[in-house]
Amino acid sequence: MQIKNKINMRITIAFAGLVLECWALYVVGASPEHWRPSMIVKDEPAARALYETMSKTIREAESLSYNSICSGPDGRASSYQIWLKKPNYFYVDAANLMKSSTLVGDGDYLWIYWQGSRPFLTFDDAESHAKTQLDVYIKKATPAGRNSIGHEIAMLGFTWYNTIFEPSTLHGYIDSLDSYIDGIRSRGPDDVGDQECDVIEVSYMDAQLTRYFWVSKQDHLPRQVKEIDRLSSNIVRVEEWSDVKLNSEIPQQKFTWSVPEGWRQWSATGPADVLLKSGQEAPDFDLLSADGGRIKLSGYRGKIVWLFMWRTGSPSCREAMPNLQKLHDKYEGRGLAILGFNYADNKRIAQSYMRENSVTFPNVLDSASEAKKVMLRSYKNKTQSVPLNYIIDSQGNIVDAWFGYEEGSKRASAALKKAGLQIEE
Repeated sequence: MQIKNKINMRITIAFAGLVLECWALYVVGASPEHWRPSMIVKDEPAARALYETMSKTIREAESLSYNSICSGPDGRASSYQIWLKKPNYFYVDAANLMKSSTLVGDGDYLWIYWQGSRPFLTFDDAESHAKTQLDVYIKKATPAGRNSIGHEIAMLGFTWYNTIFEPSTLHGYIDSLDSYIDGIRSRGPDDVGDQECDVIEVSYMDAQLTRYFWVSKQDHLPRQVKEIDRLSSNIVRVEEWSDVKLNSEIPQQKFTWSVPEGWRQWSATGPADVLLKSGQEAPDFDLLSADGGRIKLSGYRGKIVWLFMWRTGSPSCREAMPNLQKLHDKYEGRGLAILGFNYADNKRIAQSYMRENSVTFPNVLDSASEAKKVMLRSYKNKTQSVPLNYIIDSQGNIVDAWFGYEEGSKRASAALKKAGLQIEE
């Protein structure tokens, strides 16, 4: 009951600010050319120093614990109680108004278990869920500095909103977005509860994504983080910290968990496991293109297609685009078609990105519900993760499918060769 009352109170506080923010975004959202220049952040050395001090304080800490409430404009919130300790220990209790779950890191392994029945995950099917919803746990290796607690929270299945700030920062994990910061500026002082804070605005990828940090003047730790992700529909989230304790003693037994008698280890199906398999026919689609025309997959019959699902706010997608453009330039006349697919972004933002980065290969750029259905259902990307790659042969059949991008990938080369492309070594 106490957690429920706390969540409801924080929802009320956050909701008023989120309504105002969403209204402002609605007013300017239709025309990025209008609002984007004002969103570009000119770097201020003092503000950047404050951000770096905040990050350094967490990275150099021996331990950190805090409560986090993560909410959005729909009025829902998820609550987290987080304990972190070097070199690689963590304990996270996560809850919404219906369920709770726990993540434990014992230094070598991550353990996930649920109170009551396991929720239905996005890549579950009814049969497997029925067999594994009770008395199961997940165990997997978690190398220090290479494991993201924030990413693991997605495995809980029921949380409405994930953490914005990455808890594994204390363990040396580097957020992939950090290298895409292009400006930090001050937004003046503000109070969060009893904490006097400096507010800084951090821009990523020319304001594709913006985060605001309320940094305590007392201990240089965040007390609130707000994130705006400017997609076809803007997404606004808020994370609020309380009961923050830096370098306090945390008993080692906090980071241990014993498997209850009768429980069994469960190996969860991952997002990649439900993708279309080799030999299946690639589902056809007829959607809007970036140049204002239409793209029909079956119109590429006779060519090998690399279908690349992406969005501008993904660091991995940005790394992939120049290399895919090189492949397009080299093999366009030799039987290969690079075909981009973007349903998530505001069309003008995506077009600007493509123009600024000289992307000339054809792209689906369609935010209508039909395009989303193609991504989620036809191509089995239930988690909406990107980048997603499908290699399709000249007869329209799937050769291979995988998430992520790596330049010179052996898997991509093998799939293209299997499809019949003569690749120069």
